[in-house]
Amino acid sequence: MKINLKVLCLPLCVALFYNCSSDNKPGAENPSVETTASACQTTVESANQYTTFYKPTTGWVGDPMPFYENGKFHIFYLYDARNTLPTFHPWYKVTTTDFASFADNSEMIPTGTANQQDGALGTGSVFKLNGIYYAFYTGHNGVLDPKEKIMLATSTDLKNWTKDPSFLLQASWGYDRNEFRDPIVIKDKISGTYKMLIATRSEVGLVSNSNVPWRAVIAQYSSSNLRDWTLEKPFYEDTTTFLTECPDVFTMGDYQYLIYSSIDDRMVHYKYRPLTSNTWITPINNKLDGIAFYAGKTVTDGTNRYITGWCPTKNKDIDSNKFDWAGSLVVHRLIQHADGTFGVSILEGVNNKFIINKLLNPVIDFGSVKQGWAYTLKVNGTEKASSVFDRETGAFKIKTHIKATSSTQFGFEFGACGTRNEVFAIVFDLAKNQLRLDKVIKNASSLNLTQLPLNVPANKEFDITIISENSVCVIYINDEIAFTNRIYKMNQNPWAIFADNGEVTFSDLKIFK
Repeated sequence: MKINLKVLCLPLCVALFYNCSSDNKPGAENPSVETTASACQTTVESANQYTTFYKPTTGWVGDPMPFYENGKFHIFYLYDARNTLPTFHPWYKVTTTDFASFADNSEMIPTGTANQQDGALGTGSVFKLNGIYYAFYTGHNGVLDPKEKIMLATSTDLKNWTKDPSFLLQASWGYDRNEFRDPIVIKDKISGTYKMLIATRSEVGLVSNSNVPWRAVIAQYSSSNLRDWTLEKPFYEDTTTFLTECPDVFTMGDYQYLIYSSIDDRMVHYKYRPLTSNTWITPINNKLDGIAFYAGKTVTDGTNRYITGWCPTKNKDIDSNKFDWAGSLVVHRLIQHADGTFGVSILEGVNNKFIINKLLNPVIDFGSVKQGWAYTLKVNGTEKASSVFDRETGAFKIKTHIKATSSTQFGFEFGACGTRNEVFAIVFDLAKNQLRLDKVIKNASSLNLTQLPLNVPANKEFDITIISENSVCVIYINDEIAFTNRIYKMNQNPWAIFADNGEVTFSDLKIFK
């Protein structure tokens, strides 16, 4: 859950101060304009329909809370209407069987009145016991003290929900009563009891020392009936962040996992530990996506585990502006390795949604040699090598296999309009072991907007799938990395492959609709 607007100024706020290049000038909003036209095309984002990265017809998706039953995923979420009403964020729901198409179920749990505890609804979770579905959610009201309490609604059919005014859980002594949210319920198989984990802050710590500094804590309560809850020692504490939002805990094979969203770096992190250990392991790359994927919570169908989050919009739909709260639903598949670490992969349903191979026409080449479906880029001198391709609209998939023969910096450009004065580049930096989104202005230094660690295989080969819909772009690499970004300039504008140095081959490069 995220209500406090102070965090909306993300690390990307530095991007607010860029000067516009000539490529920013709007065109006639005509996707058939020649690729070599000097002006970039613009679209009205509010008119765009999202069927792969779901959003409701009006409003946006915040903090998804997935629940699976009988072949169907029920994804509850905080509905963001972006109006000025004093009440906001009711629970809505969308259902799917494959994450490639969705059915809108509209409102599930309404907000309370402006003076009630749940004037704004916050994140929670759904748990089923004895035929009853329990939706534990955060009741948030900034004019009350405490601002946040845990509340409950129940259902017998996952459609019709009844609030239970008799249930109200507020922070115990030693916990921050105004930062007390995002409950998740799990069953403890050893004791047979149920555990409720809540994101909060504490001055108590794991060793009951009231003199230690306040830190992020996942509080833990236990119950035998989901109604009466008893405080236990904290499940997890973290001195490196203000709050570990939207926690998710589950067991997979021989390991227990903790996933949370850090309110400071705005990224989704994970830790794990063997079931025989109490010590959490932090993997070298503990991020499950980049800065444009938040509030990640998982769900399993008994075979695969998926992580759901949202890709934020940007203020006034301008690339250089800061992120808004809420956006489009993005879902990845988690792949468990033998050592307990995770890889992140494209969903089978989404991959199979784009199967019509579209003719790929390079319209501008520099230092590029084409042989069949392979493009070899070789840099001679200081000018980088590239192939620019025609404008794309709506939703599409790019697939390719990259072999970096000698290049240490290459990738994809979006918004590559005629002059290519300004582009947004997904950069593979092998020298720094980084995957980056850079804003690149010709004959000027580039700005790094966000980055992830990049595992560079010994053979320097990468299997790539890119899914783009309107302004949302996700690149999947080697079933290891998912990198989500919001790029408004992508839609209705040319794109390119490039190399800044050396030689690299993009083989079997194809585009699908």
